[in-house]
Amino acid sequence: MREVWHTTSDKRVKAEEVLKKDDVVGRQSIYVRDARSLGIAEEGYFIIIDGSDEAVKKADALLKGLAEKYKKKDEVIRKFEEEEAKATEAFGFIIGG
Repeated sequence: MREVWHTTSDKRVKAEEVLKKDDVVGRQSIYVRDARSLGIAEEGYFIIIDGSDEAVKKADALLKGLAEKYKKKDEVIRKFEEEEAKATEAFGFIIGG
């Protein structure tokens, strides 16, 4: 399961720390991306968690007051996947080059 939260620049570091220190959530895939780097006209950062339902629910509780679930999560996930695919393609080109 993937979920997306939006946080402000001043809360980003604290949000990351809280998630990574947790025994359950810290073992999931956690990505933090600047909103503008994904081509989304928002200030701040997106936190994307790819993990179990249990971990996503716990992350939601841990992020109270630090980040809000993002309503347009499908757009963020699509752009994130495009970015990851481009990076993988570039890496393959360098290695295969």
